[in-house]
Amino acid sequence: MDPHSPLRLRRPPRPLWVWALMVAPVALLAIWLISWLVDSSSNDDKTPRGLKLESAAIPDVSIDIGGLSENDVAEVVAELAERFQQTPVEITTPSRVVTFNAQEIGLAVDVEGTVAAIMALDGDASNPIGWTASFFENSQSELLFEASTDASQLAKLEAELHQPPVDPSIVLENGIFQVTPGTPGEVADLSGALPQLLGAANRGASPLMAEADVRLIPPEVAESAMAVTADWMNQRTAQGLLVTVEEVTKRVQPAQLRSWVILYNVNNEWSYDIDRKKLEDDLAELFVEVATVASEPVLTVTDDTPVLVSEVPALICCDESAYREVLKALKTRLPAVELGLRESDKINDQSWLADRGIVELTGRFTTYYTAGQDRVSNIHRIAELIQGAVVYPGETFSVNEFVGERTEEKGFVDAGVIYDGVYSSDVGGGISQFITTLFTAAFNAGMEFPEYQAHSIDISRYREGVDATISWPKPDFKFRNPNPYAVLLWPTVNDDSITVSVYSTAYAEVEWTNRYDTPRRFCTLRTTERSRTYSDGTVLRDSAIALYQPREGINCDGVCTSSVLPLDGDGDGEAEFDDEGLHQECVSPEDCIGTHAPIDVDEDNRPDLCSIPPPAEEGEPGETGPKEGEPGDAAPEEPTPEATPPQDPETTPGQTQALDPERDQSA
Repeated sequence: MDPHSPLRLRRPPRPLWVWALMVAPVALLAIWLISWLVDSSSNDDKTPRGLKLESAAIPDVSIDIGGLSENDVAEVVAELAERFQQTPVEITTPSRVVTFNAQEIGLAVDVEGTVAAIMALDGDASNPIGWTASFFENSQSELLFEASTDASQLAKLEAELHQPPVDPSIVLENGIFQVTPGTPGEVADLSGALPQLLGAANRGASPLMAEADVRLIPPEVAESAMAVTADWMNQRTAQGLLVTVEEVTKRVQPAQLRSWVILYNVNNEWSYDIDRKKLEDDLAELFVEVATVASEPVLTVTDDTPVLVSEVPALICCDESAYREVLKALKTRLPAVELGLRESDKINDQSWLADRGIVELTGRFTTYYTAGQDRVSNIHRIAELIQGAVVYPGETFSVNEFVGERTEEKGFVDAGVIYDGVYSSDVGGGISQFITTLFTAAFNAGMEFPEYQAHSIDISRYREGVDATISWPKPDFKFRNPNPYAVLLWPTVNDDSITVSVYSTAYAEVEWTNRYDTPRRFCTLRTTERSRTYSDGTVLRDSAIALYQPREGINCDGVCTSSVLPLDGDGDGEAEFDDEGLHQECVSPEDCIGTHAPIDVDEDNRPDLCSIPPPAEEGEPGETGPKEGEPGDAAPEEPTPEATPPQDPETTPGQTQALDPERDQSA
């Protein structure tokens, strides 16, 4: 080698990986361009990639339509157009809001326009960069809407929005005729509302709303004319109306009278009429007590079966003249009318008994007497008065309220009674035997007894422990019907006995469970227990209580009662007692006669003793036969207030608090 020749260095060959790095970008670019050219040429008739169809007018709609053909896009748009038909539309006028749907109002999706607009989108895929971006970005399109309402459809919609004017009216408010203002009518024009609805659809409002142009039509009748009529009718009815039915007179108050009046206008002429049904219903309620008496059916009992004597039409107020008479009173200013009763559509036939449950015997008791006595006449008379009485569920039957005071005018006579534990006589004497018979029959029928008072003397002919007395006005005898069925009382008499039968529907099994005596000083307190067993297994227990004095005229302290005097047989100024510690004898002050007048022992100007009883005169009352007077058949001079104590609130429900006769020593 020539040392002076230039040095030449040879470049070593490049590695393959270097050549690969140099060639790869060019290859990738070529592949990218080729892919764009191929994909673009194959999607010329399809929607851009990543295109979504959305519409605010149809909630929750976002459909991917990228890469779809025109036919596929048309199917999607047609389906959405069908859904849009049910979109709610509200048309507002000054008086109201009317609701339609898009189909009824003529709003629709422009299917052809929407499809054409979608297919016209190129999505920036005409260049490689836009094409590449379409893989990572989404675009969207909207539905287009149109109003296709024709003239006939528009006229129909406007007719539905039409509101006729409402004239002022006269109404009854707080019992006075008053005028309520009228309202103008409305004629709608929807031509300006359709563009509002299209804008609302494009905005996606829900519901689609628009205001209709409205022309107002005033009412035909002036309020002033109404006011004159209302004032005239208020004055005409200001005094109400007196109505008399079957000698019962009541005032129909102005407010109720006005409620029967119907005011109406024909050709601007005002007139009035009467509401027949309202008139009849109100009068029937106003005079219900008259109708109740008239419509009560006539009953009898045959072979222990309650029967209606005949089918009795119910009579109610008022007859057909009521309409004419009331209308005449309004026209002529008459202050009163007199009306009669009419037969109602209801007939009291045999079903009347079944409907009230009066179908079978549920309680009965019989007591006996000696025929021909005065007291028997009284027993027969009160049985006659009470026969057929009906006591409805929950009602309380009072003998004193039902029969009233026993007087000679009512057919009662003077007979034996017991006052203050001493036999006497008075009008109506003896009816306590009927009361005791009724008490026992009702006791057996499961009735309850808020008020009663036992005899002060034990009388052998009664079922001991369950007996009661009565007087006027107190003590009374009452029983309550606790069962869901009505009760029919049916007393019957013959020469020697009185029987009280109770007819209803057996609701509980009644059993006398126990009887026992408890000493009360010299008296005996007799308790008779009863149980009532119901179909559901419930058992109610109660009792009847009677306090019997040791003998006539002697109270529980062993001394003479306030209406008689003890006997001073030996004249030492002190009454004698027997071996039992009771006064030996009590004598009425009227029997202390002559030199054996009553003695004022302590000089307080009040008799304390009767010195020696006079001999009984032949034929003196009470000495020729047995003393059969009844306790309490007439009122004591000063009836004790505690004779009818209130029900004890601590008493077990269903039980009866019996009246303790010890509280009233007057009978």
